[in-house]
Amino acid sequence: MTTQRRPDESMTLLTTMMERPLDAGYQEAADRRAAAGLPRATSTRTVLVVVLAILTGFLFAVAAQSLRPKPTAAAAVKKELVTRIEALQKHGTEQEARVAALGKQVQDFEALSLQQSGGPDLTATIKDLEVQAAAVPLKGPGVTLTLDDAASTGADGNAGTRPSSGFQEGRVASGDLQIIVNGLWGAGAEAISINGHRLSSTAAIRFAGQAIIVDFRPLSRPYVITALGDPQGMQQLFEPSFAGLYLSQLTDQYKIRSVMAASDSLTVPGDSAARLEVAEPLRPTVGSTAPGTTSLQTGTSTSTRSSQSGGSPSDSPSGTSTSSRARSSNGTSSSTDQGTGSPASPTSQENPS
Repeated sequence: MTTQRRPDESMTLLTTMMERPLDAGYQEAADRRAAAGLPRATSTRTVLVVVLAILTGFLFAVAAQSLRPKPTAAAAVKKELVTRIEALQKHGTEQEARVAALGKQVQDFEALSLQQSGGPDLTATIKDLEVQAAAVPLKGPGVTLTLDDAASTGADGNAGTRPSSGFQEGRVASGDLQIIVNGLWGAGAEAISINGHRLSSTAAIRFAGQAIIVDFRPLSRPYVITALGDPQGMQQLFEPSFAGLYLSQLTDQYKIRSVMAASDSLTVPGDSAARLEVAEPLRPTVGSTAPGTTSLQTGTSTSTRSSQSGGSPSDSPSGTSTSSRARSSNGTSSSTDQGTGSPASPTSQENPS
């Protein structure tokens, strides 16, 4: 009579490990403790085990602390500079808001003074000049063009004649923005801003290292260009132009992302840097100005000034005609080489609050 073999007879090692996982020496020690009336295993709650656990945790904490990089003098200086820059940026933003509020009050006082001067109403002329000088916000239909760096800035391809100014091939450069903005001006844009910074006749698009700046203010990606004007007409003129083909090349060859969208209601802010620097009086029109007042007109504002009694005749020379003149605060012209024209009827002036 043959004995039936176990199915796992050929797997003796695995069977032994499953049925008797404890080592033979440990098993013998456990049997001796059981024969002596003691627990088969020592408790893990003994004082020695607790002390060893605490000591092991302390050693791990010390090792982790020692592996952390120690702050260097350069890191401390960098942290301090970052803190100071953030504080100054916050202070600058607050001051800009205060300047805008005070500028609104000045405009209101100027309008009131003109109304009480008894001379001709120059309010419409002032508003027109402010629009041309980009000193006030504008609202109306237009397009937004959003540019962003390539998903991978290591895009293949030779930069060729692209004015990258040291930027990586997959990144938007200041030269790219200059060409595209000039193309929008040529397509009929009446007012343009980039990331909320208004472009005027004195604004410049430059670069500092790997950063793009407009009026000495750094821009962060993505770059949103807002252009007021006829949306359909601008798109039809921009796409086949040199700037439109250049933008297509950036998208196809360097993988730079761009999205153009039309809108019926867009807003561009006023240029906070626009302010009156130089003004010359104009010869008053005969019969249109009250006696004792002289009209003062500039590229950004117009006001009336009462002449003092007994003043010098040179204050208002007779027989001559002088023209108004305004100069920007920095005395530099825009590197984008464009100016702002008179807005069309769809564009309405928005009073800053």
